[in-house]
Amino acid sequence: MEPAQNIPRILFVPVSGPKGAGEYFRCLTIAEGVRERWPSAEIRFMVSRAAGYAHEVPFPTVLIDRSPTYESKAVNRAIDDLKPGVVVFDNAGRVAQFRHARQCGARTVYVSSRPTTRWKGFRLRRMWQMDQHWMSGPRFLNGELSAWEKVKLSLTPSLSIVHLDCLFPRPDESRAAVYRRGLGLGTDSYLVFCAGGGGHEHQGLSSSEIFGRAAQEVARATGQRVVWVRGPNYAGTLAPPNGLLSLGALSGPQLIDLLSGARIAVINGGSLLSQALALRIACIAAPVASDQQVRIQVCAARGLLEATDLEADAIVKSALALHEDETRLGELRARLGQLDLNNSVDVALAALEHLLNESSPR
Repeated sequence: MEPAQNIPRILFVPVSGPKGAGEYFRCLTIAEGVRERWPSAEIRFMVSRAAGYAHEVPFPTVLIDRSPTYESKAVNRAIDDLKPGVVVFDNAGRVAQFRHARQCGARTVYVSSRPTTRWKGFRLRRMWQMDQHWMSGPRFLNGELSAWEKVKLSLTPSLSIVHLDCLFPRPDESRAAVYRRGLGLGTDSYLVFCAGGGGHEHQGLSSSEIFGRAAQEVARATGQRVVWVRGPNYAGTLAPPNGLLSLGALSGPQLIDLLSGARIAVINGGSLLSQALALRIACIAAPVASDQQVRIQVCAARGLLEATDLEADAIVKSALALHEDETRLGELRARLGQLDLNNSVDVALAALEHLLNESSPR
């Protein structure tokens, strides 16, 4: 059923640049869900041209010099041009941008996925310009609403909170089998190493390259098929040896298809972590950004994954230990099987539909 608007128009404004890519891929997942539900929808993105995926966005895109938070004139101009019913700001945006969107008749969504961006979403000046605040991530990681947040919400009754466990393209076993077969994996057992977008650095070395060096050693030591996903922002030149499958930027479905069949996934502590947990994949996680350490430690304390440091030697040691310990693997998988964590794409689409039906010039 189409929303009340004849042509649903949505502008996605994820924080973007040469480092992480989680916000973009989260928005892309929602955008593809929108296109599936409402084929007539007009969807537009705004991203920094410095992002590794900038020229591969499968929707009309406005490219800007910096992350959208710093480009208010460009954001407002895009709102004027598209006249969207909804603008989705993912960890991005300034109060003036939210205000302009609402003055143009759009509803506004703010997405937070870490403590610092959640805090920004609960600043009253911003809350008064927001229609929905999507809190992305499992509640056992994000925490419930605090007493102070509830007080602020009581002052902004038109603002709704939407909880999203995690967001990723819908798994499809047939599609996944075809993709893995095309990579030469077939039904083989394999490990995946992915540091996320690939733009973060640690002690002068790309986090993706640290993962790649660890992947090389694990492939050599075990003879196991190993896949290294470099990420869209990786700009290094590490040459993988024979036996290590090296992949660059993957689409959302490709990453999920690869991850869902892995014996073990070695990942970062960002949005990829919650996706892997929801897919019930045994994981080893290393923090590639400062906010990821706590998230990983909480999951490790619950016995949901193995935590390690962002050092090639530490990653190798953890990967070899888990690969060789069938008992430990079985325990991890059993706990993951009991985890109440689901793909929230339909929840996000329902929230968007509500806003699209409400949007009208003010």
